[in-house]
Amino acid sequence: MRGFRAYYDHGIIIEYGGKRIIVDPLRKPSYSFDAVLVTHGHRDHVSPGAIRGVLPLIMSNETAAIIKARDSMYPKHLAASPGSRLLVNNVFIESFNAGHVIGSLSYVLDFGDLRVGITGDFNVEPSLLLDGARGLDVDVLIMEATYGDPDYVFPSRPEVYNELRAVVEDGTRNGIVLLMGQPLGRGQELTVLLRDYPLYVEPGIKVINNALGIRHGGVLSGFPPAGSVLITGNQGNMVQVIRALRARYGELKAVALSGMYARSSRALRLRYLGIDALPLSSHSDFPGLVDFVLSSGAKFVYTVYGNAVRFAKYLRGELGIMARPLPGSGQLTMDAFLW
Repeated sequence: MRGFRAYYDHGIIIEYGGKRIIVDPLRKPSYSFDAVLVTHGHRDHVSPGAIRGVLPLIMSNETAAIIKARDSMYPKHLAASPGSRLLVNNVFIESFNAGHVIGSLSYVLDFGDLRVGITGDFNVEPSLLLDGARGLDVDVLIMEATYGDPDYVFPSRPEVYNELRAVVEDGTRNGIVLLMGQPLGRGQELTVLLRDYPLYVEPGIKVINNALGIRHGGVLSGFPPAGSVLITGNQGNMVQVIRALRARYGELKAVALSGMYARSSRALRLRYLGIDALPLSSHSDFPGLVDFVLSSGAKFVYTVYGNAVRFAKYLRGELGIMARPLPGSGQLTMDAFLW
């Protein structure tokens, strides 16, 4: 570990053996690097401006297609896929299925005497579209902890799928159904799950679906016929949208979909607005995160995003694993593992 540094500076930075690797940059690198890696296409993990003209740039072809369709910029890149192993500037870069969204990857940087894993966002539970992620065989693990709080325990995906189908079956009988979730991830999952219903998808989701070869459903524009299912992104003006749809159709079943609704207090707030909530997430829940750590065998664990502080504390206190939140650029030593 001598000379190893990992920190966050508008992206995850790994330095070792004279090499610097940047993962998921949100601004253009202002210093030298040996490779830039993108784990997936969500905008909180990749900014098109940050990767424009950057070489060598590594991502899946699916992620590149999403960026092209959504942001009108096709990034020149080295294509990675689950099971691939690229040699870039004398570092082997291995890629693994992350199970998060279509095209999402986790990476292992093999420096020869040290293996460093970077999960990006991941999900250990399989879905209609993706296999679940598996633990990485590494010495150091840098992992997301979005739902790294014991409150976040999700029902199984088949349970959520069955509940969704029941809501849709009931709602389309007498009115209309509105489903709200992340355009990249739940947008594709819901489209495939409900492809046999009269389906209308907001344009932003349709663009991504087309880029990924998912052709079900029409483009949502205006008010579709009663008996339809509408799939949209997270609505910032939920109350106004719900009122307009209820005024038009009378009967409306509105469902918001996110892992955050595993916490009952969050779901309760929506129910006051007449919106149901289901914990369908592209991320692992708390038990999934713990299982992933234990199956990796890592000697050191850095946590990042969401509940990073709480999850690192749990790993140290309950499991005796040397863990800490990924530091900022001003805190670069291993000493913090000792607190």
